[in-house]
Amino acid sequence: MRLRTVVIGLGRQSREDHLPAIMQSSNFKLVGVCDINQKKAEEVGIHYNVPYYTDLGELINDQDFQIAVVAIPHHAYLDVISVLVTAGKHIIKEKPFATSIAEAKQLLQILRGGKVYLGVTVQRRFNPIYRTFHQLKKYIGKIYSIEGAYTMNIVDLDTGWRASKELSGGGALVDMGYHFVDLLIWYFGMPVSVTARMTRGNRPGQQYDVEDTVHLLFDYQLGFEYDEKLVGNFVISRVYPEKQERVRVFGTNGVVEVSRGLIRRLDINGNEIELLERQD
Repeated sequence: MRLRTVVIGLGRQSREDHLPAIMQSSNFKLVGVCDINQKKAEEVGIHYNVPYYTDLGELINDQDFQIAVVAIPHHAYLDVISVLVTAGKHIIKEKPFATSIAEAKQLLQILRGGKVYLGVTVQRRFNPIYRTFHQLKKYIGKIYSIEGAYTMNIVDLDTGWRASKELSGGGALVDMGYHFVDLLIWYFGMPVSVTARMTRGNRPGQQYDVEDTVHLLFDYQLGFEYDEKLVGNFVISRVYPEKQERVRVFGTNGVVEVSRGLIRRLDINGNEIELLERQD
């Protein structure tokens, strides 16, 4: 049985990722779309030949659906999720789970009031390249260091809701960095300490109050001796000249390097031992 699905929020993420994925899937059936922007809702609804709405209540009353994919500005999630939980609808929401501890507690309280599933889109966990790391890490010996970089060059940082801390909850770390933090926890568990250093205002002439560059330092205690630690650092930025997404994990017998479409293992001299690549 295909699960009857609606998409709420029709920005780039939904149009480029969620909607095409639903249409290609044999498990989901798109039955409606919703956005507060009338023109956007109409365009997407006509394109996919499904009913379109600008009011969430109308969507819930008109359509018998099981799952809502929700991709909206961060500040709007609590109200929308509350309505969906009350209606008994399962939810797949764009990251982050929440933008603060207080919001996370509110969200958990809302979820306790219903019997629905809520998933957050940390899609790298389902990507075969990133999953392969678990197979390769056993070949590189004792892991002692991690370094990562997730950077891009976004020209206009002062447009839209992402430029406002009040609306977004934060900048590069909450948005882009969420994926790298999730990757770190998936691969190694919770670190024993994390330190963050942030900077903003690195687009001259633009006004925004969220961080555009972050450096994260973290470590894991592997044993009781001082040097029995796994240490690491990530840099996350919206203003670096080049786009990159890479994590390198160093062990006593070699290195595993993971990037967006490629994973490879090197020996201790930097010679490539094996490589797996995924096109597109």
